Amino acid sequence: MSVKTDLFMLFIKEEYRAQSSMFRSSFLMYPLFSLVLSAIMGLMLLPMRAALSTFELVTLAHAGIFIAGMFVGGFAMFQDQILERRMGGIRLLLNIPGTLPITYKEVFSYFYIKDIIYYILMNVLPVLLGLYISTFVTGLHIDLLLAAVTFIIAFITGVSFTFALSTIFVRSKPLIIPVLAGMIFIAYTGLSGASSPLTTIGGWMPFVGTYTGGNLDGVAISLAAFLLLSAFSLAFIKERPTQSERRYRSNFSSIARRLSPLKKYASLAAKEWIDLTRSGGLMTVLFSFVLPLIFLWGLLWLLSSAMTFMMGDSTVSLEFNIMFYSIVIGFFSTEVYGWLNNLDSTESYKTLPISMPEVIKAKLILFVTLNTIVSVAYLSLICISRNEFSLFPFALFTMFMTSSYVGVLTAYMTGVFTNSLMFDYKVLTKYSLAVAPVLIVLIIMSFTPDLLWGSIVLAALLGIVAYVLLGRIDKKWSKTDFRL
Repeated sequence: MSVKTDLFMLFIKEEYRAQSSMFRSSFLMYPLFSLVLSAIMGLMLLPMRAALSTFELVTLAHAGIFIAGMFVGGFAMFQDQILERRMGGIRLLLNIPGTLPITYKEVFSYFYIKDIIYYILMNVLPVLLGLYISTFVTGLHIDLLLAAVTFIIAFITGVSFTFALSTIFVRSKPLIIPVLAGMIFIAYTGLSGASSPLTTIGGWMPFVGTYTGGNLDGVAISLAAFLLLSAFSLAFIKERPTQSERRYRSNFSSIARRLSPLKKYASLAAKEWIDLTRSGGLMTVLFSFVLPLIFLWGLLWLLSSAMTFMMGDSTVSLEFNIMFYSIVIGFFSTEVYGWLNNLDSTESYKTLPISMPEVIKAKLILFVTLNTIVSVAYLSLICISRNEFSLFPFALFTMFMTSSYVGVLTAYMTGVFTNSLMFDYKVLTKYSLAVAPVLIVLIIMSFTPDLLWGSIVLAALLGIVAYVLLGRIDKKWSKTDFRL
């Protein structure tokens, strides 16, 4: 197969035109936003340095980039959506195998490489530069050039890893179970009894050895793994997404009757629920919420404390507790509302006798339902594992208040266009200023038992703000048309 550089450049142009048509030039501010945010977060390296070795810190940073790549790499699982729903009725370059003599796998290969480059430029490198800038304050050392290499290697390895898993899942759902079980068994066996789980994990990541040891073997091994996993995925990805006929028993009336306490929103909420379940989106929404929570649990399992400070000859550590988890759940709940809006295509609503605020509130009903089910179960398991039953009622209240605040704020600021407007730097900046400071204050208070009631009062205030914003959604979005 010859390399078609012209086709690849067309993919680059298509991505730029798609982004600029939706957000004009504001999408170019997104990397700057990532840079500033990572520079601020980089300040956390200083207190963490007191508790972790250099190797553990390097492992933590690369593991974060690797996992970021994993979040991007589910191409096979979302193949149909990428092709058919990413831009609604607009014909994409991915569609050209239908009319031109080129295979879908070949076209998808260029799309795959284009997306990797896009995320490296928009996310990975700005984050690295932000961390580097933070070292001017913390005094820590980062080898910028070497870190750029190892960060990119970590990212693309994570992308190819999830791409391969999603390809196996799409091709054979029964096969993915033993594959995942085997990976969990290997991880459990390797980490059991390890004096430093982070050091053990770092040993599994060749690019970590490259950064700390300076040898290029880790780069070569990681590149080989990336090429092997990518080749496997592109070879076995479906040549053409095919629609299979599905039949469902009509259940709209029965669901609407169960939701009748919601009054005028009952019918629309029932429709949204049916759309979500029949499209297969329910598992995607739950997966997008549960996966970060599992990652959070794993990360905090590796870190016994949030921050460690040296005070004279003694060490002071801020320990995690269930209140911390309840606050972070609120932050991750944004993912649920974002996925409920899927790909922001709302043209179909034009033909229905409904308004934009009604759709937003119907989606908020689903958000509350799904968020409650997952969050309560997750928080209960955390409570049992940590034996912090006395804090559970307070954590449950804080979780509901912070989730309500973040969810309603997201709906108020982005409506049903969450996945588009969150890339608008003006919206993203306002959203971050509204969410980050208050959550940071709550997290800091969660480490101090004496400030427990202060946390409860602040959480209650967030609930009141959420209620006020909910009442203002009508005014903000009533004149907005449904659009692509």
